[in-house]
Amino acid sequence: MAFLNKYLELDEITDVKNFFLGKGTVKEYKKNDFFVRQGQKHDHAGFIREGGFRYLGSTSKGKEQIIGYSFENDFVVDYGSFQSHKRAIVDIQAIRSSVVLCVSHDELNEFYQHHIKNIRGQLAETLFEDIYGRLVSLYCDSPKERYLKLLAQYPGILDLITLREIASFIKVEPETLSRIRKKLLLAENS
Repeated sequence: MAFLNKYLELDEITDVKNFFLGKGTVKEYKKNDFFVRQGQKHDHAGFIREGGFRYLGSTSKGKEQIIGYSFENDFVVDYGSFQSHKRAIVDIQAIRSSVVLCVSHDELNEFYQHHIKNIRGQLAETLFEDIYGRLVSLYCDSPKERYLKLLAQYPGILDLITLREIASFIKVEPETLSRIRKKLLLAENS
């Protein structure tokens, strides 16, 4: 199975999922509801049973920029802000009706302490590796290469989000993505 977020491939992640499934409080979000808003403090993390969320940042000109996604069977949290007790640096918004199992910061950290102490370090390392890879790709890969890497890493993504959102995620204008897709289609048909 392909995962958009690489930490889902960690061996111990099943134990964390089971903790959320057993202890989490069910919360429902309608499309466009926010799990957390930029600037808010939040003390909960969630496991998505149904639905999905996008992570949004803002440019200096106020334009929304999609910086990440979490889908079914994934976690939803502004992890750095959550762990450091700081205000959220992103908005996390439902992309469709979603059901999330939420646990508090204290509950999750107690679980880490008593069950799988090493998972926190593994999560941090994997998140860093993923973010670093995205940064290198942003600087070194062409828009076409970023698009193809996204499709290779997560083949089903075209069924989950719009092309406009994919364009935002790979940092191109929608028109640029349309041209890329058209050229790929023409090359495929020739």
